Amino acid sequence: MTDSTTSTDTDVSTAVEDTEDGTGLDTEAHHFDDGAAGHAAVWRSEVIGGGAMVGIVVLVALFFRWRPGPTFVDHWGFSLVHADIGSSFWMHVTDIRSTSTLVAGSILAALVVVLRDHWRALACLVAPTLAVLLTEFVLKPVIARRFEFVLTFPSGSVTAVAAVATAWVLAVPRWLRFPVVVIGAFVVGLECIAIIALQWHYPSDALGGVLVGVGVVLLADGLLHVVVAAVRGHFTGNPTDGTTSDPTSDPTHAPDGEPSASSGLPTATT
Repeated sequence: MTDSTTSTDTDVSTAVEDTEDGTGLDTEAHHFDDGAAGHAAVWRSEVIGGGAMVGIVVLVALFFRWRPGPTFVDHWGFSLVHADIGSSFWMHVTDIRSTSTLVAGSILAALVVVLRDHWRALACLVAPTLAVLLTEFVLKPVIARRFEFVLTFPSGSVTAVAAVATAWVLAVPRWLRFPVVVIGAFVVGLECIAIIALQWHYPSDALGGVLVGVGVVLLADGLLHVVVAAVRGHFTGNPTDGTTSDPTSDPTHAPDGEPSASSGLPTATT
């Protein structure tokens, strides 16, 4: 009788220790909570970063409203990129910012990510167009900065290219992000050089377009996830990460579709 009681006590003690040291169900749930917290931290970072970019553009725009002429940044930029007005090469580069490219790029980015994260897919689909609308119909008319009698701040061409590039960075799985970032930065840089060489914009207009394009997409993605998670948490008492992944259905893959680094549990989508 004593041996049986001792054995039972040992089993109970072992089960409690397993739960505490990471091998029990409670600890697995704790790891899942950590994954959800990681997602929330990423979304908050997107909101803060994207909001800061848009805020910087607004502040600079107010400055240009008061003093619209070239700044030291513009003089420096023009010294690096010499005028090449009428260049067929640079004209072809600017074709990247066409409406068809904006629409097709946004739709394809949304399709790439929709099965993993439908809220991110919505951001990729809508945010690039929102960024262009903000530039063309709010910032440019209100600030009224002109270069050769044309409204220029921020650059709508660069805004469109930067926004679509950012959507693709968010859409692809993490193992593809670095090459997509490199390609996106290269294309955005070419667009910036093109509009400066063609004398369509001040260099500061190009920088403003980059900030608006990247900032609006990040802000939209972060806000969508934060708001949806808060609403779901309010009504269900269990905030979700906004993705379609189920931690019990495929324990070896994270929401982005690549192996998780932490004991087969979901990691944060960045």
